[in-house]
Amino acid sequence: MKKLGFTLAEVLITLVIIGVIAAMTVPTLMNNTNAQEYRSALKKAIAGLNQALTLNYALEGLSANDYSDGAALVNEVFKKRMSVIDGETSFTNTSTCDASDVFTTADGMVFCVKGFQGNENGDDQTSACNTYNTKPCTTGGSDGANIWIDVNGSKKPNRLTTSSARPRDIYQATIYAQKVVPYGNPTQEVMFDKTVTVGENTSGQGGE
Repeated sequence: MKKLGFTLAEVLITLVIIGVIAAMTVPTLMNNTNAQEYRSALKKAIAGLNQALTLNYALEGLSANDYSDGAALVNEVFKKRMSVIDGETSFTNTSTCDASDVFTTADGMVFCVKGFQGNENGDDQTSACNTYNTKPCTTGGSDGANIWIDVNGSKKPNRLTTSSARPRDIYQATIYAQKVVPYGNPTQEVMFDKTVTVGENTSGQGGE
């Protein structure tokens, strides 16, 4: 009885084809997986910061505008109200963060507060860090970012997200008296699951 089967050449050709297809699809799948992880982590980070501010106001009656600088806000609010561990003392994407402005949460996220400005008398809606949340708590009253978030800590790529079509692990947000919001179009689009074509609508987010 004659037995039919594949020749060695046919098997090798099949394996080569499978290898080529895998090489083409696996990186895309990995990038999509990483992007979803970054999106979820960003949402968790923003929610954690907001919960800390809300809890602090409920327990102490103090908003962000009651703290003089970033170090005070970090020590008196975020380190007390969030699950913070002894971790990174520097931020991987910028050298301008002092150790007193950096904290690490138990899930490995690293935060850096910089360019923060409080305002003990926040009744003026036109002033920075007012209690009406109309102006952010930024130095000079500018409408900019004052907290950096690395959602996976020291793990790579350690790159600022500049396009919602290619989410990375570093984002920026803005602290108001009683809330934290994502800063810049790319971060906002990642936060709210809105993806734009690469190269479009990527302005509004600074970098170092």
